[in-house]
Amino acid sequence: MSMNVALDLTERELTELRQRTNAIDTAAAVSRAAREFLRTCRLRELTSMSGKLDFDEQAWRKLDAAELSQPALSIDLGERQDG
Repeated sequence: MSMNVALDLTERELTELRQRTNAIDTAAAVSRAAREFLRTCRLRELTSMSGKLDFDEQAWRKLDAAELSQPALSIDLGERQDG
């Protein structure tokens, strides 16, 4: 779903935004910048939880060992058929 939004940015800010996001057009630059902003906010929230989360280290180690003891997964994609 897309939405039109009016922005109050100078041409200089939009040019910098296009350069920093490596986007060709302004719409793509703004979309990338907004998504990166949201990603950064989520990372900050996760970082702020550091030391506040409690987990069972023994259970974690057991799950990790169980996962590592599983046989390697082999996926056969078949041979590529070029024309």
